[in-house]
Amino acid sequence: MGDSLIKETQLQRIIRKTGRKPCECKCSLCKMQCHTPCLGTPQDIEKLIDAGYSDRLLPTLWGAGMIMGVIDFPVPMIQIASGDNYCSFFHDGLCELHDKRLKPTEGRLSHHSTSVDNFKASKSIAWNVAKEWLSVDNAEVIERIVDKLNKK
Repeated sequence: MGDSLIKETQLQRIIRKTGRKPCECKCSLCKMQCHTPCLGTPQDIEKLIDAGYSDRLLPTLWGAGMIMGVIDFPVPMIQIASGDNYCSFFHDGLCELHDKRLKPTEGRLSHHSTSVDNFKASKSIAWNVAKEWLSVDNAEVIERIVDKLNKK
């Protein structure tokens, strides 16, 4: 009696499902991943909006899951826009969100050790982030995001 359940955060859930932990590698292979903006959970994206970055966010349809064979429709999300051949937050070889503790989940967990040889779709960071956009548990956050973006 009196045992309270501690709700798992999105980041904790994705860490558990992917086996990945936050990483801060700055090698050239990790920096090459910044050609494509990393995916953020609804909470990641809301934090970016609240920090004043709504002008760098766009509605997207994530279709990579269809190619991976984990889902048969594109997942609607709000995500970071690309810049000139890189993520719009990638400057001078580094992510400007990193020191602000605003780097989206995929970027926080991604590492150069992931390769085609050891890839499993069910453990994919991108897939596990995308699933957060489909979760009923995040409907309220997604609604707030849409409202905030419509007000800009």
